[in-house]
Amino acid sequence: MYLSDRAFALYGKFSPGARDRLQQAIVRGGGSISRDLTRRSDALVVGALAAPLIDSGALGKRLQMADERGLPVFAERVFAAELAGEPTEAKGTMPLSTALPGTGLRREDAEILTAFDLAHLTGDTCRFRDVGVFRTAGNLLFKTRSMAEVVTIMTRARDRAPMGRHKVVLTRTGVPILQWDDGQTTLEGQGVLPLDEDHASLDDLFEAASIAEANEELDEAARLYDLCGRADRRDPIAPYNLANIRLSQGAHDEAALAYQQALARDPRFVEARYNLAQALEAAGKTDAATVELDHVLTADPTHPDAMFNLAQLRMQAGDLGGAKALYERYLALDPPDEWAATARKAIVYCMAGSPP
Repeated sequence: MYLSDRAFALYGKFSPGARDRLQQAIVRGGGSISRDLTRRSDALVVGALAAPLIDSGALGKRLQMADERGLPVFAERVFAAELAGEPTEAKGTMPLSTALPGTGLRREDAEILTAFDLAHLTGDTCRFRDVGVFRTAGNLLFKTRSMAEVVTIMTRARDRAPMGRHKVVLTRTGVPILQWDDGQTTLEGQGVLPLDEDHASLDDLFEAASIAEANEELDEAARLYDLCGRADRRDPIAPYNLANIRLSQGAHDEAALAYQQALARDPRFVEARYNLAQALEAAGKTDAATVELDHVLTADPTHPDAMFNLAQLRMQAGDLGGAKALYERYLALDPPDEWAATARKAIVYCMAGSPP
């Protein structure tokens, strides 16, 4: 790397001893350094421990300034490797417009990941394997709401995890672990012992169920939620979660039974009652679904989905006056335009005396 007469901004906290080593190498090569980006800077180098500067927007501002001025941005590891003359990776060829959709990330997030050597952007392209990085970061960001925490977790996993096929997930309590094909470990690769269900606490069981559900191992998650529900017969959440899984699988009768168990434990659980109505309707039990939706609106008179669905069922049953009144109440809630248009159309049919 050419250093002579170039100014390098070493921004943020670096790994122990790294700032001094990089500064000495730059000065020996005839360059100069600063702690922040200035008008004289020719390049920005981001410290490996600079994650605390992310959520405040401070790092993002520097990355934007560098981009506007056409300055190269280096992660600490990448910069150190280039100074040492180590071979650099080939440029990626996958368009960001293909890699980012569905991950929940923006281009700015991808640039932050690149600043910590977690991804590699070159203009509007990235490496094919960066897609997996973006997906993992997006999943973690959805749960943590902190890009700084996402970067901290992912760099720790990158630096400490053993080689092999795994992905970073969070437990229900927010602890990052590695999910492998045959089990789970800490980020350092130490085995997480298989769950001893006979001696596990309720928290252990619920956490295992949550992890299984997050990994889309739905049958295993359902089995564990069922164990939780049997272990604590006062808790409505375990049967509710079990019911949601069964509903998503199309097992409507099993879902309805589990929702009823949740409601037996907490009759005021509106979400469970509304979902019970969905399960009953899907099973063809429209009269029972109507009763449950009535109960939902008694508990929450402004529940928009319950109001709309009950109006639909009333209209299907030939109660056009009752359906019309419900659609009018629904419109008073200022629903999304598409649903409002459907409701207005239904009102016209109700007034005409003929269902659509």
